[in-house]
Amino acid sequence: MTTCRSPLARLCHALLLALACCLSGVAVADGKLLVVTENSSWLSTIDAQGNVAGRNTQLVKDILAHAGLKADIQVLPWARAYRMAATRPNTLIYSIARTSTREKQFVWLGPLGHMQRIFYRLSSETTVAPQSLEQVKSCCKVCVGNHDVQEEFLIKAGFVQNSQFLTTNSQQECPRLLLSGAAQLLIADPEQLRSQLARLKLPDEQFQPVLSMPQGEELYLAANPQSDPAIVRAITEAMRQLKVH
Repeated sequence: MTTCRSPLARLCHALLLALACCLSGVAVADGKLLVVTENSSWLSTIDAQGNVAGRNTQLVKDILAHAGLKADIQVLPWARAYRMAATRPNTLIYSIARTSTREKQFVWLGPLGHMQRIFYRLSSETTVAPQSLEQVKSCCKVCVGNHDVQEEFLIKAGFVQNSQFLTTNSQQECPRLLLSGAAQLLIADPEQLRSQLARLKLPDEQFQPVLSMPQGEELYLAANPQSDPAIVRAITEAMRQLKVH
């Protein structure tokens, strides 16, 4: 049996189908699991083939695979990655330091590694030799990444932005800012700095550690607190089974 419809009825039917498809697409996009990180060279980076790579990246990929989850991993400037993870449900972020300021902003799924906190100077700047944080305040300007844990560390220690420290879009810009004279110190993990200098094609011996803090930071995989509890449980269980703690 053939059903006849008026042109207006057929048009309305087509519009309703199109609207349903659009709404369905939005729902799928909104529920998609997203993982964000920064281009930090040593833990997460873009390889020659354009793929997200790095030590912690592989660890996160293994965790997701073990949990039976698929995700879109994006490398972004740290401040943007942080903002997305703090505001978008079903978003994970790594490698993020767990601090008291950030504690309630995320669900902390588990640690991926440890980062040392060491102040570095140019090896040629022998007069830059602080022996304490108070001496750093009075002698130097420190370069840190915007929204980076090192910026938070300096603010808690009483440093004043622009006069005692400056921020950049990426902590990887700091070696160049020391070379330009805009700052006298940067803060980095030794492995982190080595990888940054390799990328910038600068020799390791051009930078020298001058002050080491006794405690560093644990770097975590974390989730937006409004994320699907099933996703959080699956990842937590995968990390437990893989002994990523």
